[in-house]
Amino acid sequence: MNAIEKAYWQKFEAAADIESPIFGSSWSFGATAEMADDLGQLVLEGKKTGTTSAVVFYELEGIAFPTENKVYDILLNGSNEPIAILQSKKVKRFMFNDVTEEMARLEGEGDLSVAYWQAVHRAFFKTAFIKENLVYDEDKLALLYEEFEVVYK
Repeated sequence: MNAIEKAYWQKFEAAADIESPIFGSSWSFGATAEMADDLGQLVLEGKKTGTTSAVVFYELEGIAFPTENKVYDILLNGSNEPIAILQSKKVKRFMFNDVTEEMARLEGEGDLSVAYWQAVHRAFFKTAFIKENLVYDEDKLALLYEEFEVVYK
């Protein structure tokens, strides 16, 4: 946690009615600053309360899977500035083709449909897999879906 994140965390601790909140990590959405800003704004507006990641990237980076109701994460914008504190409320592993209408809607993007979700995530994951020299196989693409709550902004 850098100095800016630490100051934001301290403001959260002072304002929150949570005894000894446990810090998880600091992160932003997407692969670009623009995506981080756009998706972060959807979170701040209350339109985005879900997100999806590929299981393989947690494994490659040695990062633990998110846990329900345990830790608090700092959401960063595209300039790596804190914009909110989130807590995961629901974590579900699923396959790409098994996304539901509710999951797509809670991601808050585009027209909120499964078709939109699949098109956007297909493009995102294909690019990420190519970057890591991985074979993209949609039929075997294990994903992790999180529903989260903004607890401070």
